[in-house]
Amino acid sequence: MRPQRAMSAFVMLAIIMASSIGCIGLVPAREFMEDLRDPPKLETLTDSVQLNHTFITTDTDSIFEDGNKVQEFEVVSETIEIRVYMEAQLQSVGIEEFLGILTEARFVRATLYDANGDQIWTEEAVESERKMTATFQQPLAEGTWSLQVEAIGYGEEFAGLVKDSYKVQVKIESQCWEYPNEEDVCTYD
Repeated sequence: MRPQRAMSAFVMLAIIMASSIGCIGLVPAREFMEDLRDPPKLETLTDSVQLNHTFITTDTDSIFEDGNKVQEFEVVSETIEIRVYMEAQLQSVGIEEFLGILTEARFVRATLYDANGDQIWTEEAVESERKMTATFQQPLAEGTWSLQVEAIGYGEEFAGLVKDSYKVQVKIESQCWEYPNEEDVCTYD
């Protein structure tokens, strides 16, 4: 009689295990599927903010034009570097004599403020210049940063001989994880 009880217990245990294998089997199946997936890649994203202006003076009462602009951008904890580039074209080839005006008043001044409102960079140009001006790396204040450009320039529309201009560009590099099953989606972990 003893073997019959053992056999009944074994059959009952087999039925219970067979009915619950789905729940228990999910864990190894999930681990197996995750092992087949490629590992995530650390990607570097570059975002760009730009302020530019070409001066064209159309008002006969004023020979200079004001080109002041402000642009804001976000810096997150994954931001690793900020680069600032400034270019100014303040043409001075004989326009003083040609137009009889003072050109000393022409300038471009760019200022970068961090999320705390602190001025971290400023540059001023009073003649044509092209240069990479600054690079900032971590630690960077997280939040909304502000790029401000103040400028006064001249640009005449009639003959097109003189058109002052400027371009200030900020490149923001951030790192994120790209998972192979989510194409073109970068996540910050």
